[in-house]
Amino acid sequence: MKEGPSATKPQAVRSTGGGGGSGATVVTDAGQEVSVSQFVAQLDEAARRRLDSIHQRLRLLEQQMETLEAEVGKARSSSTMDTYA
Repeated sequence: MKEGPSATKPQAVRSTGGGGGSGATVVTDAGQEVSVSQFVAQLDEAARRRLDSIHQRLRLLEQQMETLEAEVGKARSSSTMDTYA
């Protein structure tokens, strides 16, 4: 399954079974015909991967922010010491 906005976007939903919709299938933009349960599982997997990627980027940004805050704190304290020297 490819990643991206159209990776799991359904084009059509069809019922191929008799009654109850148990045989419903989804045709994706890529032309794949999969069961609704497979489609939902793929969508869930793609969402989890995307959330994991976003979480990793957020952690990196938090670490960079902490580093910058420490550097600013050091610069302020050194500038304050120079003022009183």
